[in-house]
Amino acid sequence: MIWLFDGNGARYRARIEEIGTDMTKLSLLENSGQVEFRSRIILGQALLKAKAMDLVVQKSTELGLFMLVSIITARSVVKVEDRSEKKVERWTKITREASKQSKSGLVPRIQSPQPLNAFLKSHEAAVKIFLNENGGRPLLDIVLMTAGAPASDVAVLVGPEGGWTNEEEKMIAAHGYESASLGQAILRAETAAICALSIVSHFWNL
Repeated sequence: MIWLFDGNGARYRARIEEIGTDMTKLSLLENSGQVEFRSRIILGQALLKAKAMDLVVQKSTELGLFMLVSIITARSVVKVEDRSEKKVERWTKITREASKQSKSGLVPRIQSPQPLNAFLKSHEAAVKIFLNENGGRPLLDIVLMTAGAPASDVAVLVGPEGGWTNEEEKMIAAHGYESASLGQAILRAETAAICALSIVSHFWNL
């Protein structure tokens, strides 16, 4: 007995009838229906070092991410150059594996790395939040205000290892993003992303 999913939320239970060198035959037994999240979470994650970025991709998929956009910022330590396609392929593979593990049936969309200003111009959401180590309203407070009626979509921006520059903070705020805090402790960028996604997903998706 196995489960099949199409990456868009449809899940099926099937029985293996025959395994061949070129083909495996299955009998579909059950259509469990379409899996949908109440809120579409878009994560704008500043490019991190390989292992840290892989961790964010994996865990955010498990937490119900809709779309991941890697962002090139002033303090990004990773240089994209001509390797963006390989990065997207790697992250897509990670999302598929994480989606199988979590049995969500949904595989997040992965977009190629892009500059911060390009992300701000091309991605709109009902709720827009950016994590700011210099202060802001507690993220939990922002989420709890609408937990009973979650936003249809939410964009969460997480900065690089070195944080946002003053100019970037002003640019982000000018595009309607609210400054949010995860507390007094200075978290690693990958920890901050996973923490933020955990809060948003728990109250708006589960």
